[in-house]
Amino acid sequence: MSKDDAERYVNGVKTEVAVARIRERVASLLVDLAGRGLASTTLSERVPDADLFVTRPVLADDELAPENMMVVSLDGLSVPGTPGDDGVLPDDVELYAAILKDAAAVALVHLEAGHAAAWAARGAAIPCLTAQAAREFGGAVPVIAGPDVSAPAVIDSLREADAPAILVAGLGALCVAASAREAVRLAQVLEGVARTASLASEAEPLEADLIADLSGRARARRSTITDGRR
Repeated sequence: MSKDDAERYVNGVKTEVAVARIRERVASLLVDLAGRGLASTTLSERVPDADLFVTRPVLADDELAPENMMVVSLDGLSVPGTPGDDGVLPDDVELYAAILKDAAAVALVHLEAGHAAAWAARGAAIPCLTAQAAREFGGAVPVIAGPDVSAPAVIDSLREADAPAILVAGLGALCVAASAREAVRLAQVLEGVARTASLASEAEPLEADLIADLSGRARARRSTITDGRR
């Protein structure tokens, strides 16, 4: 075996191991989300050092087994010969693929039901009413036109807002993060923030200066924690 062949073999094995672990993680996190009332949620996670990601196919929440998760190329196509390759891909899989390919994100959550999705259905941004919303999202969670939306439009809006979440009118809420667990955490926080905003419909948003202060301190704290883990 040549050196190149050996490297390809090792990389192939590493990819298979990574895919297996991501299948387990994606399935487990989806079960947890369903248990928290966030049914019909889609979670997608990139495979390290490969132009692939793992996502949830169209199936019932009680069928969320690792072997049913689908391996997809960054062109939005199911990878033949992998477990679950006969499943039905999500309607928005090409959007997920393009976002994961072009955005600085490892994982993506798409909420299609619940309070955050309801704000998106109304075509309304979620106002920043609480310290939690300011710390996590840096202000109101913006909404862009949809449901037919391009990945560049989503990515540009995320960068412009400098936030990890965005609403797409008629499509739902999208959360991006550097890990699947963080994307899921953000989705849970977003759902809570959206519910609070719905219940406190008469409340005034926080002042811009206060939002900036809370957001800045939260980012500085996270940066310190991240630097300490390197």
